[in-house]
Amino acid sequence: MNDKFTVEEVNLICIFECKSRTKVISDIKKVIKHLNDGEMVELSNRVVAKLDNMTDKEFVVMEFVVTE
Repeated sequence: MNDKFTVEEVNLICIFECKSRTKVISDIKKVIKHLNDGEMVELSNRVVAKLDNMTDKEFVVMEFVVTE
């Protein structure tokens, strides 16, 4: 099921508390306005959109592990 997210997207999600989908969405939205890097803004918006399109049940069963 993690195939919905790229490695970069998973790593971004891992920066935030991964227990609640809505909390991750909220935290990423708060940070976006402080980003000066267009690629990071695009990545953040993409992650928020993907999280918005999934249910809390789907989110809870996913494993988010930082990858290098």
